[in-house]
Amino acid sequence: MLGEGSGIAPDRGLNILYRVTMNTLMNLTDAGLTRDNFGANDQSKANTRLSADTPKGILAGQIVSVGAVSGTIVACTGTDVANTVLTNRPVGVAINNAVGYPFESSSGVGSGKGPYLMGSGTVFSTDLYETYGQDGSTPLTFIPGKALYCSQNGLFTNVADSASIIVGIVLIAPSATDPFMVIQLS
Repeated sequence: MLGEGSGIAPDRGLNILYRVTMNTLMNLTDAGLTRDNFGANDQSKANTRLSADTPKGILAGQIVSVGAVSGTIVACTGTDVANTVLTNRPVGVAINNAVGYPFESSSGVGSGKGPYLMGSGTVFSTDLYETYGQDGSTPLTFIPGKALYCSQNGLFTNVADSASIIVGIVLIAPSATDPFMVIQLS
């Protein structure tokens, strides 16, 4: 509890429970450090897990994909038309906030690296996921055993479209008393 009451606590948005592989090779892009996570669309405005205080850039628990520039990762946007586009396929889940918080190590900014978890069977808990559908008005309910996909904001959602790829399975659904969802990557 030390430090948590002050709001200056290390990021706890992602808790690794079982790690298959961690990739530390890929680099961040400028967008990986500056992208707006709140207010970009109706879904992100309605999301109760995001706010105007949400840091910019890739967030811990956000789904990442390979960037258009060789050797980079970006926040996944959930679009891969007919699974033919080689970029924007989900490759894993970011371990840290790229920008960090004040008075905390900003290793993503300093190193330019974007480490992420990957591999079928990786299990983690996160409090970062979509709470509403793309329209911003349809609330989402997560159910254990159901498939998860990548939203337009790079967050876990249970709503699929024709181009969606299953990225994980809900092991433990979030609740009113515990906002963390336990996910196993596919």
